[in-house]
Amino acid sequence: MSILATTDGRRILVHFPFSRSDLKLVKGIAGAKPHYIDDKFDAWWLPLTMDSCRGLRRQFGDRLMVANALSRWARAEIAREIELEGLRSNVPVEMPFVKEQAPALWAAMQNRSYQPQGTGFIKVGGQVILGDDPGLGKTLQTLAALIESDCKRILVACPRTACRVVWERETQRWAPGIATFVAQGSHAEREAVMGAFDDHSVGIPWTRKMLIINTEMIRAKRTEVCPAAPGVCPREQGFKCAHRYLSTPDWPYLHNNYWDAIVLDESHNSLASTANYQSKRITQVRFGAVQLRRRLAPGGVAAALSGTPFRSDLLKAWGTLNWLRPDVFGSFWRFAETHFRTKEGYTVGSKVFVDENGEETKNPQPIDEERFQKALRPYYLKRTKAMAAPDLPPIAYAGTPSADDPSGENYVRLDLDPKQAKAYATMSKMAEADIQGGKLYATGVLAEITRKRQLASSMLKMQNYEAVPILPSNKIDWIVEFAAEKRGNAGKLVVASSFSQLVELSASVLRDEGHTVLTLTGGTSDRGRMKLVQRFQDPDDECRIVVINRKAGGESITLDLADDMVLIDQPWKSDEDEQLVSRIHRVSRIHPVTVWRLCSLGTIDEWMAGLTQEQRELLSRVGPDHELIKEARAA
Repeated sequence: MSILATTDGRRILVHFPFSRSDLKLVKGIAGAKPHYIDDKFDAWWLPLTMDSCRGLRRQFGDRLMVANALSRWARAEIAREIELEGLRSNVPVEMPFVKEQAPALWAAMQNRSYQPQGTGFIKVGGQVILGDDPGLGKTLQTLAALIESDCKRILVACPRTACRVVWERETQRWAPGIATFVAQGSHAEREAVMGAFDDHSVGIPWTRKMLIINTEMIRAKRTEVCPAAPGVCPREQGFKCAHRYLSTPDWPYLHNNYWDAIVLDESHNSLASTANYQSKRITQVRFGAVQLRRRLAPGGVAAALSGTPFRSDLLKAWGTLNWLRPDVFGSFWRFAETHFRTKEGYTVGSKVFVDENGEETKNPQPIDEERFQKALRPYYLKRTKAMAAPDLPPIAYAGTPSADDPSGENYVRLDLDPKQAKAYATMSKMAEADIQGGKLYATGVLAEITRKRQLASSMLKMQNYEAVPILPSNKIDWIVEFAAEKRGNAGKLVVASSFSQLVELSASVLRDEGHTVLTLTGGTSDRGRMKLVQRFQDPDDECRIVVINRKAGGESITLDLADDMVLIDQPWKSDEDEQLVSRIHRVSRIHPVTVWRLCSLGTIDEWMAGLTQEQRELLSRVGPDHELIKEARAA
């Protein structure tokens, strides 16, 4: 019995006479859904991808008949795949539009052969993740791709601190042919900028235009609407009901217009997710992102830029893939069941993830790592610093491994101060501790973990019903000694913590020791942030130390005049420190970098260090170029 596969240009249509065995085969292909015309079944449809084509051939073999339209599409797609594969190697990439329209950008990229290849990957792929390590020039590669793709209307959504410091400045410097419009300030000022963006009297009508916005501006409120009469929704009786989901954006202009290119910088903040638009768990930023209108490839560009696009959680890869290709990665649970082990949950219709032994787990690993890598390959390009810039010395992590794991990662392992140790032991035993100013309580597991993290770094006191870090602190004592040893050296020092109050305490103690210290927290203004970078990056400035909050200082900032970084506490996700360390380890300055990760012995620090090590090991085994990444890191 023959099976006919054709395409309407948007999807693959599969026609065959009814057969239970063939029905089972077609359902075994990811993304298969019944296709109806006027409420009558017509065919099965699949996403228009080579994965679907190969799945059809695998399931039906020689019985599969391919129509001319689908055959022509497949030949073109295979040629595109071959071109994308070539861009992963060291083949030279021509950029004629960039060379003509942005000669300074073209010349700068010739010094780094991997950058033209990244530009080519964005242009050819159209809808891709550029996941290069922070500091490898994702901004320049993207600017070149926008020019090569001949994009006229460009929307860039990035962290607030990167709007002017990164995107406006770098675009004006390297691609002056792109007119930049930064929507910041009051509501009226932002409206005026968006009005100017569409005003053809501003600049030359055919000039490429880039609207740069804070990522939060793409937010949209999700409203669920039932088509049934009020109070009679079938869901209330346990039946299915086709609800509609309305979008109310904060800034309608962004969602009511089509864009030739949409760039989401630091995309892990908005896209790394497992929540689809039907889910009440979806954030307003992510819901707004999936509502943005863009011109489809060829010609259109949708680029997610992040050195850590999945937030150390492979399940969250779906969120970014879903934004890029909702036709291919429409259902999270189909993606999850394809690549991870699941079983029925405790309630009807629910599912949970399990490990290879069938035990529940919150950190599932792919069933078939090779298959997972192939699924990512057409959409994801990542180069590490070791791959892209072999002349850049690798990061040196100082310290020693755990006595229980001699081959593990290095940490500077410290004993707690006796006062810290007493409070920590009481907190572990009774979820409360006697501290200066009263009792410290932990109500709930998360609160107890947070208190233990704080006590593993310093003693606490109660002040205005809030736990505030104070001395003694085993970690601050170590930092003071380390800074004293470095006094007089040419190199500079960055100290980082997850807790802003610990940042301020550390800076205060260092100032008392005679050091000139700057701080960066979430409360630092954009102007203060820029001034801090200018002072720290000036080799003649007396400031030798900056103490930063891990989140506030982990993105869109360069502090590469530092030779050392001290991490006071452990993060929840390994990607947080990968972003943070890249503030000082960048191709813009070739120099050795040493990272000192402080870990209090016998505390929650050791557990969290083990958790992030597992995350790094898992991420090193997956991804389209995992073997190259592994070899480069080993070298």
